[in-house]
Amino acid sequence: MTGLGGLHCDGSLWHWGGLSFCSTTLVQTWMVMGLLALLGVVAAATARSDVPKGLQNGFEAIIGFIAGFVSSDTAPEETVARQRLLFEILATLFLFILLSNLLDVIPPYIAPTNTLNTTGALAVLVFFFVHLSGIRRHGAHYGRKFLHVPGVMGYVMLVFAAVEELSKPLTLSFRLFGNIFAGELLIQILLRLIPLGRWYYYAGGFVPHVGWLLFSVFVAVVQAFIFVILTLSYVRQATAAEEHGGGGPVQAQAAAQD
Repeated sequence: MTGLGGLHCDGSLWHWGGLSFCSTTLVQTWMVMGLLALLGVVAAATARSDVPKGLQNGFEAIIGFIAGFVSSDTAPEETVARQRLLFEILATLFLFILLSNLLDVIPPYIAPTNTLNTTGALAVLVFFFVHLSGIRRHGAHYGRKFLHVPGVMGYVMLVFAAVEELSKPLTLSFRLFGNIFAGELLIQILLRLIPLGRWYYYAGGFVPHVGWLLFSVFVAVVQAFIFVILTLSYVRQATAAEEHGGGGPVQAQAAAQD
């Protein structure tokens, strides 16, 4: 293991172009992506138009669930293309994070989301997607959303708004990493109790193992859901229509002229 805290690497480091990459994180991230692609191909190949079964049923449930959230929280002025792009981003994030989290309960695999290298990259991706969505929606006027009061105080508050926006990817990455890291740490502690002997299991020692594994599956689903819902919330904040009569100095001037 190299590094400290969430920037650790449970494996060797690969060096390329002056950069260092954790082999374990990369390999298992590609494993998750490959498994997702394989499951998608199998689900599509075995899809039925009458009664969905197996993988098709699971994919349709997840996709329908996310599509419901996107459609129920969509502004009337949003185009179909923007809704479709948002849905595709959210569905991809949910499936990738969910499968990455579930990998944590299968020893000796380590969840890619068990390191800040991965959760931080996902959060940065969301950060840029959120603000690019806002710029695409509002154009050159997107910056007005951060000027909450007119006059000089508007630019003072702009500093706090910038800090708030920069804190969003931090909270996204640390929340996901912290929950998955804590779950894996407890699983490792429980697995180390196995050498205590058969009496440990005869006395009911298997109960905390099974119980915590089931709870870890629950946490994996919940954390993927929270990450996607927060992403959707941030996008809606960035693309929401500007409030009239209150925003920044430019809006105040327009109101005075009227």
